[in-house]
Amino acid sequence: MTGREVVRHVAVVGLAASVLGVPVAVPAQSTKPNYLPFVEFSPADTQAQIDVKKAYNDAAEGYNRILYDYHATIERHDRLVELYRGSSDPAERQRAKDEAAPLRGKLTSLQRDAAAAFAAVDQAARRAGAAGVSIRP
Repeated sequence: MTGREVVRHVAVVGLAASVLGVPVAVPAQSTKPNYLPFVEFSPADTQAQIDVKKAYNDAAEGYNRILYDYHATIERHDRLVELYRGSSDPAERQRAKDEAAPLRGKLTSLQRDAAAAFAAVDQAARRAGAAGVSIRP
């Protein structure tokens, strides 16, 4: 899944979660997020190349952290959805629903954060390209 696809997926999940009042099922995801790779440094890099590579790596690290938080949150949400659907105990179902509510809010927040972080990665990659540094995410 590319970075843009992840952002779109986060947007869809966030929208669905914010619209529905009960825990929502999210399509099965890979167990490991597709993190953005970091750019390697070379002993031959100039200071300008080091600076743009560091800026890109910092942006990619921020995006990767948000992606990790998103996947951890969606996994917790999915477990609560399974508990909600699989339980016949009204108190347990209500607890699952109550615990899922703030997670839906967090997913909405992560959606915005992921879009902003991806824009920062894109901007850092453009700056690197303008400086003659090849970035291959």
